[in-house]
Amino acid sequence: MRTLRCFILIVVVLSLFPAVQTDAQDDRVTTLMNEMTTREKVGQLFMVTLYGSRLLDTNDQFIREYYPGALALFGSNLDYQSAEETTDLVNTFQNISVEASGIPMIVATDQEGGRVWRLINGFTHFPEPLYLGAMDQWSAVEVGESMGREIRAVGVNMNLAPVVDLTTREDALNQYRVLSTRTMGQDPVMVGRNAGALVQGMSNEQVIGVLKHYPGHSPTSTDSHHNLAQVDMDRETFSNTNLKAFGTAIEHGAEVVMVGHLYYPSIEPEENLPASLSPTMIGILRNELGFDGVIMTDAFDMGAIQKNFEVTDAAVMAIQAGVDMIAMGPNMAFNKQKLIIDHIHSAVETGQISEERLNASVERILRLKEKYGILDWEPLDSGTVDRRIAVRQTSLTLVEAFERAVTIVKDDKEVIPLRRQRSISILHPTNWTDVKNECAARIPGADFLPYNYTPEAWQYTAAVTRGREFDIIVFFTENLHRNDGQRDLYTRLPAEKTIVVSLGTPYDYEMLTTTPAGFVAGYASLPEAQVAACRVLSGLIPATGRLPVALEGFDIGHGIVAGE
Repeated sequence: MRTLRCFILIVVVLSLFPAVQTDAQDDRVTTLMNEMTTREKVGQLFMVTLYGSRLLDTNDQFIREYYPGALALFGSNLDYQSAEETTDLVNTFQNISVEASGIPMIVATDQEGGRVWRLINGFTHFPEPLYLGAMDQWSAVEVGESMGREIRAVGVNMNLAPVVDLTTREDALNQYRVLSTRTMGQDPVMVGRNAGALVQGMSNEQVIGVLKHYPGHSPTSTDSHHNLAQVDMDRETFSNTNLKAFGTAIEHGAEVVMVGHLYYPSIEPEENLPASLSPTMIGILRNELGFDGVIMTDAFDMGAIQKNFEVTDAAVMAIQAGVDMIAMGPNMAFNKQKLIIDHIHSAVETGQISEERLNASVERILRLKEKYGILDWEPLDSGTVDRRIAVRQTSLTLVEAFERAVTIVKDDKEVIPLRRQRSISILHPTNWTDVKNECAARIPGADFLPYNYTPEAWQYTAAVTRGREFDIIVFFTENLHRNDGQRDLYTRLPAEKTIVVSLGTPYDYEMLTTTPAGFVAGYASLPEAQVAACRVLSGLIPATGRLPVALEGFDIGHGIVAGE
């Protein structure tokens, strides 16, 4: 019996060895790395820029010679392109990459929404992201899924979004600031949670989301596109604000972080060293936040790098600091891109960058590609791209998202949801037809007065008349800091029975000359936001949104629940 047990044990132990060997052999990334040349490995560290919306010989040659691991698509590639043409372009670039190295590229673009969007023709123009900060995280996941589905439809597998920088009033009201309206809110926990949720939604559609711009571009007024941006913030404030936002997003599963060219003098020991080149700031990201994903830089063609460093030296500094991937940017000429990649290759060959350091980054990048199916890339059928994008499906998702974001900030007379027995007049910009159609359907008997952004004399007179004759005035506004005519028209209305509905920045509340009886934040003037606002006002949908920013007299997170 003992002999039999020993025999069985030997058989079991021996049977384990082939399994271990098979597992090692089946590790696709390890196998790839063992077969790659140093030149091919170095190529993986770069997100390059190719020029033109068609295949040029220079693009073909560049991919075949330098084996880039990633490609960013900008306006020069996408402007005026149809979705079909973009699909064919991505297919062409990927085919060349596979022929050259056997490894498909990460193909990225900026599809934040609002003023930053690259895929235009045939795609949804997602709104400025402040509405994301007003909703629950599950709604943010659904928005991320729609965003991911649309860009994946043309072969793009990475979105250089979301922005995790925190909102400041100064940014939000100044369209010339680098962040302006690109942010989700002021509360770091909420921003981090919903940024992570947006990334999760994109991931569900096999698109990689990118948190940016670590360690936080706000509250500086300097644009790092033009020069090195200094952020004057002490360590404790940093830990409780910007760092907390990124840390929360990472806890929610984010896998790529973009590091900005941002100098924090109270934290960075080396004078004028941006986070993108800093072992200290990269160390905080790796060690304090425990981030083990891919770290990439913001674009190297930005003034913060170009005006303060030799770009080849800066590239070495970035890799030595712990960065995995360097983004070239939309204005980096081919000869400069080649020079930088050649310089990193030489730095590896001479030992300035160790083989171990190189391999660590290459492995992270390849494992990310493996997870998102990029290593198994196949060309997409451009003839069916519209069905894959499915803009109608996105529109329905956005209506639901705005329904959950609409925030009742103030309702002194408790008239929301609007009661049918009251006489109601609704004033809205002339081109907002969805307000007219949806509110008319949901609030029978309501009167409507369309007005121009620069109101005509008769519209002022009509507003005064309605102020006298109706019990409730609903006044729709958009970005009053830029619309003097709207502000002036409001002064003709009786504030004590006027509900202001802002379909722009919630800071409209602070622009009003007198305090209205009610204030509702809707965050965008898109048709979907107009529909959602009317549904909440009518009581069809309960109001559950929360303020993503503080207003005079109202804290972050404030919101009146109504209609349940």
